[in-house]
Amino acid sequence: MQQYSTLIFIALLGLAFYFLILRPQRKRQQAIQQTMNAIAPGNRVMLASGLFGTVVSVGSKQVVLEISPGAELTVLKQAVSRVVTAEDEDNLEEQDELEDDEAITQDAAIAEPHEFRAELPVEEPNATAGTEPAVEPESSTTTTSKPQATEPQAPKPQTAD
Repeated sequence: MQQYSTLIFIALLGLAFYFLILRPQRKRQQAIQQTMNAIAPGNRVMLASGLFGTVVSVGSKQVVLEISPGAELTVLKQAVSRVVTAEDEDNLEEQDELEDDEAITQDAAIAEPHEFRAELPVEEPNATAGTEPAVEPESSTTTTSKPQATEPQAPKPQTAD
């Protein structure tokens, strides 16, 4: 009886492994392969990075996308996340409405009065100040622009007093 329960347990683990790991992975691979096969010139696609473009040409490993008029980008086929539908992209009418709302908001912000901080008085420079060249005072500790090399000195022998 113990032998049968061990064999049943191992078989259940194998089935769980298949249904939880192998089967979903195979479905993902098939979906990726279908996406790669669906890529054709003229399609709108989205890359994994979120960049949208129109397929210009398809090679065995690479795809050439037009991301804006006259700007082409070459990427690996694996970088293409999906073929885009009309629902995936913003509608131009929606963009126009958003731009109109932003313009109204900006106009309202301009119309509001702003409070200004009181300005501090600014001292005007004297006519004589700044006409004389700045001269560095000479001192015994002033060094030249080139550092002078110093040789290590040997320790002085101490004498007994």
